[in-house]
Amino acid sequence: MKQYIKNSTAVLLFAVAASVTSCSIDDIKPYNKLTTENTIRDEASAQLVLNGVYDLGREFDVSFFPLHLAAYGNEGTISGFMSGSKGFNTNEVPADNIFLANLYSGHYKIINATNFLIQELEAGKAIGIADDKKGEMISEAKFQRAFAHFNLLRYFGEFYDLNSANGIVLRTSFSTTLESNPRNTVADVYKQIEADLVDASAKGPQYVEHFYSGSLAAKALLSKVYLYEKKYTEAATLADEVINNDEGYALEAQYSDIFKNSFNSSEVIFAPLTGPDNEGKTNMYEVIKTSYSQTLRTLADAQVGTTTDGKLTTTGSGYDPRFSFAYSAATKKSNGNGKYPFLNNLSSQGNTLYHLRLGEIYLIKAEAEVRKAGGDLDIALESLNEIRLRAGVTAKNLSDKATLLSDIRNEKLLELFFENGEGWFDIVRYVNLGNLTAATAKASLVSPNQFVLPIPLQVLAGNKTIIQNKGY
Repeated sequence: MKQYIKNSTAVLLFAVAASVTSCSIDDIKPYNKLTTENTIRDEASAQLVLNGVYDLGREFDVSFFPLHLAAYGNEGTISGFMSGSKGFNTNEVPADNIFLANLYSGHYKIINATNFLIQELEAGKAIGIADDKKGEMISEAKFQRAFAHFNLLRYFGEFYDLNSANGIVLRTSFSTTLESNPRNTVADVYKQIEADLVDASAKGPQYVEHFYSGSLAAKALLSKVYLYEKKYTEAATLADEVINNDEGYALEAQYSDIFKNSFNSSEVIFAPLTGPDNEGKTNMYEVIKTSYSQTLRTLADAQVGTTTDGKLTTTGSGYDPRFSFAYSAATKKSNGNGKYPFLNNLSSQGNTLYHLRLGEIYLIKAEAEVRKAGGDLDIALESLNEIRLRAGVTAKNLSDKATLLSDIRNEKLLELFFENGEGWFDIVRYVNLGNLTAATAKASLVSPNQFVLPIPLQVLAGNKTIIQNKGY
């Protein structure tokens, strides 16, 4: 079925078909304006609401922001016109950027939708649903709520300072009207995210398709949250559990297969569903308006022991194979980046946005192992080298803790460039942990105020209790 979602100013409207014959994730076709009293009536109608939550993650305003983050960090630049791109290359994003306002509200739409689903299921509105199925649906909704809160905190809050009052506005109950609440502390936001993910890890479904957020996805995201919270022992332990899962997730033998196999890749833990029509796609085709940075090119060049610069002719030579796969003439495809080969047309498959994949979890384990009290540097190095050897570059040798941390950060940049913005967030974390100087990572990073994006002016106009971030 085609996908359509309509908004209402009075109530949250989610789609329920008059006659439900399938619970495919693409089934979200509405037939009337429904109220909170009759939207969720049984398992099938609840599933349609959950499908609507997943679909919100593919909307324009939230589905290609990693490209902006690549430019805000040091992995790439925005080289063509892209919605909301002003200031990202130079870390001078204006507070009146309308795209930021839409990004902000797009995530709160997801949060409000999950709050609605959780509320209705916990109130017993889905007649005849089995308890275990209801628990799984609630866990999926909690994952989505946690993921949206986590993104908002990383974009607009001082996520790197656990003692900061400048978090984001937490929303854990469904609302049909605009509410003006002040920002919660960073610690409070992490506490809620952690609670949702712990519950989702325990009760989430297993052996689900990769475009659903099951128990393993919750554990993977929680390991990252623990890393950000500086709970390094917990992060390392949980990352190891995800790596040694019994659900069949494993590193692809070839890096290129991650992208050739799309969301069905054995190492993709959670990614949106994409399909051959415009309504089944994310907007990562916008990658055509970007290019790699000199920092990324130089780092990729340094991975191969040659005395000459790398080349991007044919299949590429003298570069890290991951960089060559993305940008060499033979594999970069029409969008100029082999990770996202599909154009925005009706006949192409559509580009997948990877929210979580196993390659990142190996590097989370490596960093957490280095940073935790009594951590084993050899274990961390082994986890790092698993990724390097799969990529086809020489394994690293152990020298000292500081060098190993730097190697892990660089490896994440090589592994995940233009995927999910981790290169940028790593810069912020490493600077605040004393492992990096901001201007060394990127010359335009001249103030700590640049570590957080501005609260959009449209948001401030609608909520007078919110205090703007420093420097804007």
